[in-house]
Amino acid sequence: METICHILLQMDALKKEKLFFPNLDGLRFICFLMVFLFHCQKTIFGRLQGGDDTDRQVYQWFFFLFNSGETGVNFFFVLSGYLISFLLFREKERFGKIAVGNFYLRRILRIWPLFYLCVFIGFVVTPGLKTLTGGTVAEPANPWMYLLFLNNFDYISLWPGFPDALILIVLWSVAVEEQFYLAWPLLLQALPRRYAPWLFGAVIAGS
Repeated sequence: METICHILLQMDALKKEKLFFPNLDGLRFICFLMVFLFHCQKTIFGRLQGGDDTDRQVYQWFFFLFNSGETGVNFFFVLSGYLISFLLFREKERFGKIAVGNFYLRRILRIWPLFYLCVFIGFVVTPGLKTLTGGTVAEPANPWMYLLFLNNFDYISLWPGFPDALILIVLWSVAVEEQFYLAWPLLLQALPRRYAPWLFGAVIAGS
């Protein structure tokens, strides 16, 4: 009962505080735009590669301008890592510990419903529509890896191939985020603050 009261007090205090970083919204938009234009370049303008010389030249310009999707995704990871670390450090300083279970619950409610909806569409709806329209169902992706948030490793195993359902291709980054969310609060909870630079250095060196 005491633990539940402690968690509720933490949630109430953090809600009242409502930390907001308006300067990061602009960076988020830039990251989104880089990823969006990268996929436009791949899916919409990619067909120009098979055209005449003019089409191919236009595609080369789009490729040069919009081939920065990887940078946008990496920047998203950096922003997410910064924000989560800041909030966890702040919580530990204010309350003496991190409510790891509460952290997991917030992440589950925010991410799992949409993620598993996408997985359902990729493994059930898309093959069903293909069957109804006379298409061939050939999904090489492993559904168990997606259910366990290990689909980034499944994605690596398929390389240079891809999942057949387009909606499954982009979910690797969500798996990376979930693995980070699983491990990071436990590490920050276990280590005293003075060891944080060593932890960050080890993560950078490992990467």
